[in-house]
Amino acid sequence: MAFVQERRVRGEAYVYLEKSVRIGGSVYKLSKYIGKKAGLAKSRIAEEKKKFALEIDSRLARLLADYVKRKYRLGYPLTPEEAQKIEEMNIKYREIKKSLNKQDWIDVKKRFVANFVFESNALEGNSLTLKNFSDIVFEDKVHGEADFREVYDAKNSYAVFSKLFSSTRDIDEDFILWIHKGIMKDIDGRRGYKTIPNILVGRKLELTKPEDVPAEMKKLVSWYNENSPKMHPLELALKFHHKFERIHPFADGNGRVGRMLMDYILIKRGYFPIIIRKTQRNRYIRALEAADSGQYVPLIRFGLEKAKETYRKFFEVYYKYL
Repeated sequence: MAFVQERRVRGEAYVYLEKSVRIGGSVYKLSKYIGKKAGLAKSRIAEEKKKFALEIDSRLARLLADYVKRKYRLGYPLTPEEAQKIEEMNIKYREIKKSLNKQDWIDVKKRFVANFVFESNALEGNSLTLKNFSDIVFEDKVHGEADFREVYDAKNSYAVFSKLFSSTRDIDEDFILWIHKGIMKDIDGRRGYKTIPNILVGRKLELTKPEDVPAEMKKLVSWYNENSPKMHPLELALKFHHKFERIHPFADGNGRVGRMLMDYILIKRGYFPIIIRKTQRNRYIRALEAADSGQYVPLIRFGLEKAKETYRKFFEVYYKYL
C-alpha cells in the first residue's frame, strides 16, 4: 500500500507517494513525486496511486531478480525467474499480514488451517466432509456415528497446526516429537520413534529400520541446519519433507507430521504455507517416488504449482482490499 507524504521546501508543500518494501534483511523505499499540494485534487492523487502501483511492480521485479540471484543457489525448475515470482507473492502475503487488523488475520489463519488440515488428513484416508470437519473443529459438534479416530484426527491436527503459525521454536528432534505427540493424542498410544518396521503400501521403498531412526533423524536435522541459510525456503521445505517421509520415523502419523513440518519451514522464514489437496494425491506420491531415486525436479515443480495455487486461492483475494 502506497502512502501520501508531504515534504516542505522553503514553505512550499510537495506531495509524494511512498512505499517501503522489505526484501531479505533490507528495506527499500520507493517514491514518486506527484506535484505541489496547492491545487492538487484528490482524484489526481487516486489516479497517481494506481499508476504508482504498476510502477512498483516493475521496480520490485528488478530488485527481486537481483536479490534471489545473490541469496540462493537456484536451478531448474526453481529458476531465478520462478523464485522471483514466489518472492513477489510473498511480499504481498507479508503486506496482507501487516495490514489486516488482528481479528481479520485470525479469521484468515483459521480458514487456511482448516483447509490445510482437512486436505492433509484426507490424503491419509480421513473420510470426513469439509462440512463435518468444520463442525468438529469450530463448533465441537459431531454428526451421527462418526469414526472417533477421524474426529480426534481433525481436532488434534487443527490444534497443533494452529500453534505452528505463532511458534518460534527451531526444528529439532524434540520439536518433531512434540508435533507427533499432539497429533496422535487419544488416537495412538505409541510415542516416540517406531520400534517395529513399517511399510508403505503401493510404494517400492525400503524405509529406515527402527534401530537406525535416531541416527537418521539427527542427520536430517543437521542437513536442515546446514542448508537453511543457502537454499530457497520452498526448495528447503520440499526436500526436508521428502527426506523425513523416507525415514518414516513413527509408527503412524508420518504424512501429517511431514506436511506440517514442510509448512512450518516456510512459516518460520516469513513465507506463506502451501496446501496439497487430496485430489492431487497421485501426482504428489509420484513426485515423492521420483525423489526417492534422487530426481527432485518433479517434486520442486509440484511444489511451485501448489505454492502459486495456494496464494491465488487463499491470500490474493485479500490484497486488493488493502
